[in-house]
Amino acid sequence: MKWPLPLLLSIWLAALAWQPLAAQPATSPVGDGLQGDYYEGRNFEHFRLRQVDAVIDFKLRQESPAEGVPVNDYSARWTGWLRPPASGHYVLYITVDDGARLWLDGRQLLDEWRGQPPQTYKVDVDLRAGHAYALRFDYCQYGSYSCGWLGWVQPAQLARADSSASSWRTLWGLTASQPHASTIPTRYLFSHNPAVPIAPPVTPGPKVAPMASPRKATSSLLPTVAVRRPPPRPTAVPALSRPRLVPAVPPVVVAPLAAVAGPPVGLMNQLGSGQAVTLRALYFAQGKADLLPSSAACLDTLATVLAQTPALRLQVQGHTDNQGDSTLNRRLSQQRAEAVRRYLVNHGIASDRLQAVGFGGTRPVADNQVPGLRVHNRRVVLQPLP
Repeated sequence: MKWPLPLLLSIWLAALAWQPLAAQPATSPVGDGLQGDYYEGRNFEHFRLRQVDAVIDFKLRQESPAEGVPVNDYSARWTGWLRPPASGHYVLYITVDDGARLWLDGRQLLDEWRGQPPQTYKVDVDLRAGHAYALRFDYCQYGSYSCGWLGWVQPAQLARADSSASSWRTLWGLTASQPHASTIPTRYLFSHNPAVPIAPPVTPGPKVAPMASPRKATSSLLPTVAVRRPPPRPTAVPALSRPRLVPAVPPVVVAPLAAVAGPPVGLMNQLGSGQAVTLRALYFAQGKADLLPSSAACLDTLATVLAQTPALRLQVQGHTDNQGDSTLNRRLSQQRAEAVRRYLVNHGIASDRLQAVGFGGTRPVADNQVPGLRVHNRRVVLQPLP
């Protein structure tokens, strides 16, 4: 059977038109990098600059990382989201000089906050393709050269390395080379949550005066009839398909207490009923009793509560973990409790209403043997006094 030429041509054109539609992949969002906050001081003492950095990759340099930031004795915090391209096992690589901490979805993966020569750390994680993981990377620079790098080895590279290791070419693994780690590309790093669409800005249009409705001619002979309409049915609000991810990072800019209307009723009720309260948003310099500026909002709120309840008396309790010398830990906890008491006295609270006591590491609330839980023992507790 011979096919007519026009019919064959039509089938061929239809196939060309259909193929791109069938093979077109779903579009994926493209990242813009991570939000970088830069501070003067090794423990985020003085905020200097905020910008979006495409990647974390600076090696052995002796210069200011950004405008207004010193060459030495500075710290930086990068926050955002990591959206991996494939599901499977990843190996994250962190190279730093000096200190670094790393969190992924609120779970701390690395804690090496100290001065040190260039060191590389590896962290094994299992990630899911397309999932937005909240990422936080803290860095501090002591002196001399600075170095910071965040890279990875992807699942496909690990699979190829495993398959090639068991062959005669590598003497069945004896001479097998490790997969090469690369910098995490910008397209997988986001300064905003890629799972939450950004609403486009609304441009107000020109104001148009409403048209006057024409008056209907009514007859005085016809009575006026009131028509009752049923109330509109409430429309169901659709549930969100997925929760919005927010990195577990304390805010850099804190609104002053005067801008918040009304007293802090929750804290007032807890302390007034005799309940002990742990100050979660209280931050000290590493290994010191110096309050960081980000603690001001928490302490200002506490000062307001004490000013509004003049009969309330508190014991300010300092606690640490059990790492290191117990005598030094007790001294540090006492100094931190006194720092909180001194702040409140300087803000108008009578000194005889406050007691400062340091317990060191004698009253843990979490297992000190687990590094991820040890941080809960380093705290300041308010205990109401009779």
